[in-house]
This record gives sequence, structure tokens and C-alpha cells, in this order.
Amino acid sequence: MSQQRMAILSRLRTSLAARGVAQDVHGVDARLTARTSNLIPARGQLQGEALRTQFQQFVIKTQASIATVSSSSNVPEAIGEYLMTSALSGPVRLSGDGWLATMPWDRISSYTPCTGAISETDGVGVSVALCGIAETATLMLTSGATAPSGLNFLPPTHIIVLRGGDIVGALEDGWARLRLASNGQMPRTVNLITGPSRTADIAQTMYMGAHGPKRLHVIVVEGG
Repeated sequence: MSQQRMAILSRLRTSLAARGVAQDVHGVDARLTARTSNLIPARGQLQGEALRTQFQQFVIKTQASIATVSSSSNVPEAIGEYLMTSALSGPVRLSGDGWLATMPWDRISSYTPCTGAISETDGVGVSVALCGIAETATLMLTSGATAPSGLNFLPPTHIIVLRGGDIVGALEDGWARLRLASNGQMPRTVNLITGPSRTADIAQTMYMGAHGPKRLHVIVVEGG
């Protein structure tokens, strides 16, 4: 901090003290620690089946697609079915998430599923979301050694795998999950993804894939 700034802050403290304004340092710390939520709309407070239904409906409204599988072992086949139906090709670049590593990717070997550094020739990126937010159909993804952020933006098709139990109501619930999952070590990047990339800046014509994937597909794993 510069000498000039320190001098200004010192004069402010002196002025406040002269007027009897106490510095409630402990009160500020308490408010930051409590992290009480502000007003949350009704659609962010749903529970159970209503929560899941709204999330699925809102995903579709964002021009993404969604599928549900009963077990993580069904994820590769669900991806293969989506790619075949959409006439899309690989390679399929997987994040290094340990959960994905347990899945039987040999079932879609024709799409060349692989991990490692992202390549410009990758047709599909597969990531795992920390949580899905039903209020806005937003997926929260965090970066890390096994989850590079580039995987969320470079391939033209992005597939996000989400555990059914990780669907929460409001954005505040998502941040609460992040604080618990990080255990004090916050990730360098948090990506909030709501539908495929798009823009209407040019001649007010909607263009998909302007700043990232032009297709987004969500797979919810019921038994995850």
C-alpha cells in the first residue's frame, strides 16, 4: 500500500473515531462467515421431483439437450447414441475425472474416447459438473489438474455428466457446494454454463457456437 493511501486511510479512521463511529471488525467477520443468503425466488427453492423436473425443462429451454441414465456404466452408450442420432463424430476427449475413468468407454471405441491434452481436432468434450442449478439450468464446473477449462470451450460439442444428487435449487446452493467440495482450496476457475454458446450481436441473427460449443448435451446419472 502506498504512503499516500495509508495517510488517507489514517485520516479517515481519525475522523470516524472523533465522531464516535466504532470499527465493528468482529461484526464484519461474523457476517462474512455466516454467508446468509438474500432473497431466493420460489423456483430456486424446489425440492425432490419438482426440482429435477424444472432442471430438465429449463435445460431444454436453453437450447441444450438432456438424457437420463440409471447408472454410470450407461454413460458411454448414452453418449454414443446421442452422437449417432446427431450425426456427429469424434474424437471424444474426456476430462481426467476419476468417475469418468471407471466407465466402460470401450463400448464406443469407434468414437475414439481418450484423455490427455485437448486437440483442435477433438469433436466432442466430456466433462463432469460439480452441480446443476435448477433455477436457471446452469452447470457449475471447476478447473483442476484433471479438469482443464479448455475442454468446456474448444470442442464444438460439449457433453456434461451430472450426478442426479448434485442438482440443487439456487445459485447460492451451488456456491455452498463449491465451498464444501474445495475444503478451503478454491479452484482457479469456476465456469457457469447455461446452454450452448450463442450470440445475436451480428444483424440480430442468432448464431450458435460464437464463443464456445454450439451444442450442449447433459447426461444425468440417477445412481451417481
